[in-house]
Amino acid sequence: MKKIALMSLAVIAFNVSAHSVNFDKDEDAVALRKAHMHLIGTYFGEMGDMIKGKLPYDATSFSADADRLAALSSWSHEGFAEKRLTEDSKSKPAIWEKKADFDQKMKAFHDQALKLQQVAAKGDMGDVRAQFKATAETCGSCHKPYKYK
Repeated sequence: MKKIALMSLAVIAFNVSAHSVNFDKDEDAVALRKAHMHLIGTYFGEMGDMIKGKLPYDATSFSADADRLAALSSWSHEGFAEKRLTEDSKSKPAIWEKKADFDQKMKAFHDQALKLQQVAAKGDMGDVRAQFKATAETCGSCHKPYKYK
């Protein structure tokens, strides 16, 4: 599943300029956002399973997932520059109506993901647990106001 998601995101990212995202179709922006958020969920899920004890804590694996999350969070805003929606989009129009707040929440998520990356590299489970929670909270802060379930 991870390989398919990564390949999908790589294909989309390859077709998108790193400096400016211009979509010809709404579907392209929505596809990028969905692939991106799917990967974020994948890495959060694995780390969360370790935090909850569903998987044994593996500091190396956790740190690798934190590295991936930090990289993904650096361009979480891509696909949100213009109001691009489709019938199956989970993005609420409020994103563009309250763009400054949305952008601030995306930056806060990135900042917390970078902290998680640093903490995870050290491997102390107590510190990792606390920072994982802080990162998850900033990620989730966008869900209620800006995402349909």
